[in-house]
Amino acid sequence: MISNTDAYAVWRSHSQQMLDFAILVTTAAPQLAHALGEHDSGRPTFLATNPGFQPSATPYATERRALPAHEDVMGATLLLSTFSYFETYFFSAIDEVLAFHGGEAAIEASMRSQLAPRTWDAESATALSRLRHKFSKNRADRFRKFTREMRGKGLAWPSQRFMLFGLKQAVAQQQRWRAHQIPDLSADLLVLPFTADERKRFHKIREDRNHIAHGKALKFDLKKAVQASKFLRDLAMKVDQHVVEHFLLVERYAH
Repeated sequence: MISNTDAYAVWRSHSQQMLDFAILVTTAAPQLAHALGEHDSGRPTFLATNPGFQPSATPYATERRALPAHEDVMGATLLLSTFSYFETYFFSAIDEVLAFHGGEAAIEASMRSQLAPRTWDAESATALSRLRHKFSKNRADRFRKFTREMRGKGLAWPSQRFMLFGLKQAVAQQQRWRAHQIPDLSADLLVLPFTADERKRFHKIREDRNHIAHGKALKFDLKKAVQASKFLRDLAMKVDQHVVEHFLLVERYAH
């Protein structure tokens, strides 16, 4: 039994690694500051070298320069990363649903099969003819009666006939989807509306991400970044549970 999408497993791993890294940096930085303070008593020398970077002319000059702002930089990095991971998760989960059902062509074939013309018996033909009238409240009971008669007979109702166009448009637009569309895609494609608070919080985090990515300063409050990470984690979990429950069902023999 599927409990999570593969996309969610990647999201969970990457976001946790990023959070672990933030903990590592913010734990190590004060200890480094203390060690450098103790080291100041004598002539500056390197206690250890970093083979990944060229050493500064004055030992630990780069580290000293970075220490005062390390939490703000880490907060900005955490927010940038976790939002990007969520964005990738959401779009990858939709790709996974399409692949699960055999891709666009297979889903289209299944939908066309459901929409194919049917041959109706006399009773069904009569019920359908009674439903081909403009709706009026005075005839509501009759419409309910004939609608009940058509249930379970494989009729593709008018609203279902719009779905094929929706599928083709969604797939055609995939490469142009952007992060700001995620709440609408969740509501209209996955049929999982965000609450008003979730939508507001999502867009606020997205705006903060944009300000960091396009701004002049790489800084963001670390505590707010951690809170944003937890919010996106909960939102990803909510989306994934919905996707697994409603979209990852074998439909091959249903029609």
